[in-house]
Amino acid sequence: MDKPSVNRFQFQETRFQGKYQASLIDTIRQAYRPVYLRGALILLLGLVGRIALLGNSNVIGYWADSLCLAAKSGDAPKVCRALPSFFEGYGHENFIHLLLILTTLGFFLTLLFRIGSSRLSAGAVSRIYDETTLRTSRYPISFFDRTPAGRVMTRFSSDYNNVFRIFGGPLAEFATLVFDLIAMTVLMGIASHWLLLIWIAQAILSYGVYRYFLPRLRRERRELALKRSPGIAHFAETLSGVATIRSFGREQPFKDRFSKLNGEYLHQRLTTTSVFIQFSLAMNVLSALTFLAMAGVSIYLSQHGLVSIGAIGVAFVYVGLAAGILQSFFEWLGQFEEAMSGLERMNEYLRLPIEPGARLPATTRFQTGHPVETQRPAGSLHAPPAFRASIEIQNLTLRYRESMEPVLNSLSLSIREGERLAVVGRTGSGKTSLVQALFRLYPLESGTIRIGGYEADLSTGAPSTSPSSHPKLALDRYRSLLSYITQDATLFLGSLRDNLDATRAYPEPELIRALKRVQFLREGATDEEYRHWLNFEVQERGRNLSAGERQLVCMARCLLEDSPIVILDEATSAVDPKSEEIITRATEEFFVGKTQLIIAHRLSTIRSCDRVLWLERGMVKKIGRPEEVLPEFEASR
Repeated sequence: MDKPSVNRFQFQETRFQGKYQASLIDTIRQAYRPVYLRGALILLLGLVGRIALLGNSNVIGYWADSLCLAAKSGDAPKVCRALPSFFEGYGHENFIHLLLILTTLGFFLTLLFRIGSSRLSAGAVSRIYDETTLRTSRYPISFFDRTPAGRVMTRFSSDYNNVFRIFGGPLAEFATLVFDLIAMTVLMGIASHWLLLIWIAQAILSYGVYRYFLPRLRRERRELALKRSPGIAHFAETLSGVATIRSFGREQPFKDRFSKLNGEYLHQRLTTTSVFIQFSLAMNVLSALTFLAMAGVSIYLSQHGLVSIGAIGVAFVYVGLAAGILQSFFEWLGQFEEAMSGLERMNEYLRLPIEPGARLPATTRFQTGHPVETQRPAGSLHAPPAFRASIEIQNLTLRYRESMEPVLNSLSLSIREGERLAVVGRTGSGKTSLVQALFRLYPLESGTIRIGGYEADLSTGAPSTSPSSHPKLALDRYRSLLSYITQDATLFLGSLRDNLDATRAYPEPELIRALKRVQFLREGATDEEYRHWLNFEVQERGRNLSAGERQLVCMARCLLEDSPIVILDEATSAVDPKSEEIITRATEEFFVGKTQLIIAHRLSTIRSCDRVLWLERGMVKKIGRPEEVLPEFEASR
């Protein structure tokens, strides 16, 4: 597997070559592990069902031989065979009854197999999807910086659909073909071991044709998967910026690029189809030659009394079926290859490193080498006992990529518990980067950050428990000490209740109280009105709420979290005057006693802060009381 360079702005699509990785086989094994016994039983039922259905040909062959024995004279050719003891005394009605029983049994068992295997496979693929989603949500932020959203979505749309389209149901069809080949081999051997040799030769030659085309088929299908992603990524990018594109009249360049990417994809699809047609043609030619060979050999064997009429009939039935079954088998195998290519790409996401310090929940069902949370005691996300919400930053240097200049450069800063610290600076001075560093969203090049004397535990193994002068907190617990209200209020598709309390941890009266405190509705609104609004369906990104309403919801969410440290990142930059007044009052009343970090462009909102930090080029330009810093900062703008 070609590994993408982490220094590139965008992760390149990974190109898989050669055999499938051992980790992919392990992923499939773990996906089916919960249903091993049921799966084995269903496979057995499917095999027995196909043997019962195909065994009808052998029964008819014995029936034909019984008629031959009854009609032959002493000088007749030796084209009849003695019946097994089981069929001694069988008449027409007995053969008809046996055929009906085998047909009914085979149909019933095949139906059970199809339904059961489809359900088990759909569950296995869903487990892979869920586990991949679980790990993707814990990737480092740098992954999303370098990887277009459209490319990520391709994994959970096109690749997943390719996998589910085969494993979710048609895999049962593929398995049925496998059972048919096994059953036909066994039943052909029962009919005539001489004709079995031709059948085996046909299977070997068919496999040889498949192996000859396999490298090209696999390569072209993987290239097809690669060509699909850029077009989807570009389309997603275009949709996200459609208003800007129209405003500047730049539709044509985007259309041209999409046409180019789509053309490359269609050309690759044509190439893939062409290789598949060549493969199908070769299989058809081989089947025709095998049928011709079977006819010649059957005539020779029958003339020498080595096969009976019934056995020849059985052989021709199976060879006739084999022409379609073998071709269908290898065609399905080709589609299975395509699904495996999609599964390869999902498996890559399943096993990429997650964020340092992050851990998968103990309920995870896949063992992929990632750290797993062994136990989460009650109250594990609450602040430690006697916690003091101070912030200590020492010699902090942060850069987003090795090729870039530091966004924070040897920054040292102390924030007292309960202090309201404002942060000002020009665009690109490092204000938002300071927030990202506090949340440990990016790895620090150097320096330390401590909250209340605690550092974030970024170990990749078990959580650190060794005593030290500076104890550590698990990353999720460390982050729970911080509440964040940003200028771009983030809301999700769902009810207002879910946006306030996604885990349903708070009783309804507390939700209503939080909404009332931020005056989400008009003054004097009743509890019943607020209760009605809790069921209001918020659209994606809160599109059916105003900017001020979205910000008030985030403020109420922050009040519910009751974290000891509150960060407001230009929270009033896009709201109406009334909402700005409420948010400003929140910093002075609602969050009294909490440590506050306030980033703002509107200097009027921070004049009552205890201190002002002026950042320039990621370094401390000046820090002091507002009346000491703000006049000089305003003069420099």
